[in-house]
Amino acid sequence: MAKTSYRQIEKIETKEKSGYYGTWRRDLCRNYRELLAQARSNSYNSLVKTLASKDERITCRNGCTYCCSHYVAVPLTHGMAIVDYLYDRKELLKQFLSNYEKWRHKGYDISNVIDSTRSQAFSASMPINDIIALTRPPSMRYLQMGIPCPFLVNDACLIYAVRPLPCSGQYSVTPPDWCNPEAGEKAVIYQLVLDDEDLLKILQLTAPELMLYELTLPIMIYKLITEGAASIISSLKKL
Repeated sequence: MAKTSYRQIEKIETKEKSGYYGTWRRDLCRNYRELLAQARSNSYNSLVKTLASKDERITCRNGCTYCCSHYVAVPLTHGMAIVDYLYDRKELLKQFLSNYEKWRHKGYDISNVIDSTRSQAFSASMPINDIIALTRPPSMRYLQMGIPCPFLVNDACLIYAVRPLPCSGQYSVTPPDWCNPEAGEKAVIYQLVLDDEDLLKILQLTAPELMLYELTLPIMIYKLITEGAASIISSLKKL
């Protein structure tokens, strides 16, 4: 994989922000972030009420990073929102690029296998439960490899405000250390479920292919930074 220079990345950014497409991309990212924040808030408040009725409470805390070595995939639309966030924060963008080179040596090959497997399964119209069963073993191997997310710096997420839904949708109600894969105890994790109305708003925001096309988080972000969303969208329309 050839390394892209920062000058080339700046050219891609300029192209991404130009003309009618640039306006559409900016509006899409802004609207997506707003809908995402509202959907997360609604889901979180609903979970807190559910836990209170069971006399349980969320035990997740700052500095706990056990979730940050999981395999995480994002749809193209979410990837675009993250890159738009990075465009306004150049130091974070440069930090990601530096960390990506370290992540790539350990995480790229297995992530590419998972992405390819999932893509082929979708193309074959395989039921979602079968796709999950098919990709779970390599996803578990990814977790066991202990590969930290390239957005994790000093036990904090660089893109916390726009982090993927899988990252913001898991909450533990057991001691944080139980989330360690090597812990002897089994953690109790609750998954946030988006309200149907909120989910529909997000899905209606853009073309279906922009939500269905998914890649591993670091691969998606690097691809968008070095190639641009316009070229990816164009290739999807040709399929």
